[in-house]
Amino acid sequence: MNAGGAPRVAAVALVSAATLAFEVLLVRVFSITQYHHFAYMAIGVAMFGIGASGTLVALRRPLERAAAGGCVGWALAGTALALIVCPALALRIRLDPTQLVWESGQWPRLLAVYLLLALPFACGSLVVLLALAAEPGRTGRIYGASLLGSGIGAAFGAFVLVRPPWPLHVTPYKELPQVEAYPGARRVAEHFGPLGWVVAARAPAFRWAPGLSLGYRGAVPRQTALFVDGALAGAATDSLGGVPELLDWLPAAVPYALGRRERVLVIGAGGSLDVELALAHGARRVTALELNPDLARLGAAALRGDERAVWVVGDARSYVARTSERFDLVAIGPGGAFGGAVAGVHALGEDFLHTREAYAQSLRRLGGNGVLALTRWLTTPAREAVRVILTAAEALDRVQAGAAGRGLVVMHGWGTVTVLIKPSLFTAAELALLQAWTRGRQFDLDWYPGLTAPLEGLHQLGEPVLFRAAAAAVAGPAAAAWFAAEYPFWVAPAADARPYPHQFLRLRSLGRLLARPRGDWLPFAEWGSLALVATLGQGVVLALLLLALPAALARGPGRRPPARVVLYFAAIGLGYLAAELAAVQQLGLLLGHPVYAVAAALAAFLVGSGLGSVWSDRVRADRAWRAGAALLALLAAYAVSLLGVVHLAQGAPLLARVVVALLALGPPAFLMGLPFPLGLRALVGERTAVLAWAWAANGFASVIAAPLAALIALGAGSRVLFLFAAAAYGVAALAALRVRV
Repeated sequence: MNAGGAPRVAAVALVSAATLAFEVLLVRVFSITQYHHFAYMAIGVAMFGIGASGTLVALRRPLERAAAGGCVGWALAGTALALIVCPALALRIRLDPTQLVWESGQWPRLLAVYLLLALPFACGSLVVLLALAAEPGRTGRIYGASLLGSGIGAAFGAFVLVRPPWPLHVTPYKELPQVEAYPGARRVAEHFGPLGWVVAARAPAFRWAPGLSLGYRGAVPRQTALFVDGALAGAATDSLGGVPELLDWLPAAVPYALGRRERVLVIGAGGSLDVELALAHGARRVTALELNPDLARLGAAALRGDERAVWVVGDARSYVARTSERFDLVAIGPGGAFGGAVAGVHALGEDFLHTREAYAQSLRRLGGNGVLALTRWLTTPAREAVRVILTAAEALDRVQAGAAGRGLVVMHGWGTVTVLIKPSLFTAAELALLQAWTRGRQFDLDWYPGLTAPLEGLHQLGEPVLFRAAAAAVAGPAAAAWFAAEYPFWVAPAADARPYPHQFLRLRSLGRLLARPRGDWLPFAEWGSLALVATLGQGVVLALLLLALPAALARGPGRRPPARVVLYFAAIGLGYLAAELAAVQQLGLLLGHPVYAVAAALAAFLVGSGLGSVWSDRVRADRAWRAGAALLALLAAYAVSLLGVVHLAQGAPLLARVVVALLALGPPAFLMGLPFPLGLRALVGERTAVLAWAWAANGFASVIAAPLAALIALGAGSRVLFLFAAAAYGVAALAALRVRV
């Protein structure tokens, strides 16, 4: 390497770290100010900038190696300037993505924001591309430095740069700005951390009592609202002292009608209400499980040191897998706010608490007379409640064959549905107690063992869908599957391989839905799914405008990209993003939180790929097809086996699980670092434009890959997504084998 090579490699690493940290920061900003499904926009912005830089270089006059090296410094200066100026300018544009359906003037603003935020990525990408053009024989070292720098930037962005350096303007449709608009509202605590932005706010008018019976006439205690990333996560309730009667009018109190519950596990405790509920009903020990330490601290403070409540910070699936304790009650509350559930903003949220494997795992931790209680928000038409019923019955039959017929009870009120699952089966005396309790509290029983027809109730749903769902669920797998297939929404049980229990819109019906008048489909729209489809369409349009069209119009020798180059580099771009997203999903189950999963996956893939890229300088360029073939086989094997490894390691300590994750992803990550630099090195001797077209093809394929991979995961699960990634690398292997890349 020449004397200027080492500084150039360092510059590539640093600029890659800076732009990746900026991308992570944008994901956080979009998640906070809008909703988490807008995070895909941040990924699309980054990939668009990368692809656009390739097209720009391809269309200008060819650069000699010395000229390309001389331009690196200018690109570095442009990146530094863009990272400061572009976000500042974007903040001045009054964009509200939630109004895109209603207000056409929002679209030009969205385009302006998109272009401004893409500029830093375009400049940073230009640094790497020019460095590669300056040293075409050292593609592995240059590209490896870029990947390794990106890995450092990802870790920095996830765990250090957790607070955006500019003001946050949260969409008014989130709960935080709504509660802060109450008279006398004020923030009493605020903390930025890797797991989210936690805010505690008080307002005299704020009340949090999910599903409280309409028959309750007493007082509601003063509460502190708790928010994560602007969305309501629960409430810390001041000592109930003088108003304990409230706790007996909540739907979550129904399991206590069966008798005293000595040992209680509250999953996703959030605030303190469900813990206080258990204590008020005589529990001797309440384990309050909460993943976010800031929420746990605020909830524990509200209980003022009650020694019967033990707060555990950690993820539920891992805790339940490793504990040997038996519980009389495992309770999972509705979480979040009613409005968010109705709007479908959580459709893309991976939730491993409400899969059939999760329910079965909780049922195995119950004592001899234990009950699993699930309270969820009720939507009209019923969707989540139907899925919970079908999932609960299937999980119960997995734990104890044939138990669903006498081990399931369903109850609903004005806003919630509560499902009770009892592996030891309900007795006639217990059913009588439940009937008396629900009658006295003005809740409706939809299903209990022995019921043959729907009952008249106070809270009419139009159609007795909860009764029908329960009847199908206890009739057996065939009846349950038929019911789910015929239901207007996708309500089949969620699984760990496809953990989207809040997604009900059938993807195949999107076309019919959007073809209807807007007023007809808005109540059933799931904005997460629609945002993905819109992002995919946007990516396709950008690829056509900035890759396909310029390529078709290019004139002159060597100016038009060879189809073999576009196919090869597009395939590895699709494969890389798809494998990464599939791994993130399954690691979310292993590590317990998407932030940990993303950090571990990015570290493993970027560092592993960086090392593989550096190693590629020792491999002949015509061996690229072997790397693609190896990835085809390895990713296909991961589709079959990785989730099983995750389940085996689930009960281990967090550090051990992190090590398992890194070791599992190391081999494919290393191999995934080979195809790109080997393909670039095979282009040595070609004009700079060909190398730039390769870069652009990979970038624009990645623009499309992010939402496409998310849609595949949503519709078919992470295992199929691994197979898609394997197939993409198989296409790249064939492209490299059949022709000279």
